[in-house]
Amino acid sequence: MPDELKVDPFGPLDALYAAVRRCAPQVAVTRARVPEQYSVPMLGMVGALGMRLHVSYEGRPARRIHWDGDAYVWVSGPDYGVQLPADPEQAAMRVGRALGAPVSPAPSRG
Repeated sequence: MPDELKVDPFGPLDALYAAVRRCAPQVAVTRARVPEQYSVPMLGMVGALGMRLHVSYEGRPARRIHWDGDAYVWVSGPDYGVQLPADPEQAAMRVGRALGAPVSPAPSRG
């Protein structure tokens, strides 16, 4: 049906979003689809929409994070290209610290 609501499954960026909200609740965090361009042999540049997590703290410029299939990666800002841990809780702690926000570890499981 053309009027059906499209819902994406819970994925790695959703897990990081939730972890940032727990570990560094003062950090502003949103999920957004942003245009990306890829070079494809014989076709040239092709556009697509990629999911990104946008994070910021206290009026600092927003920075973007991408899931590359193995780990979270900064895709903007001074840490461009630097990988974050694949574990969302550990990555959330690093995100908060990188932005200068107060962080607190998530309660231990068990």
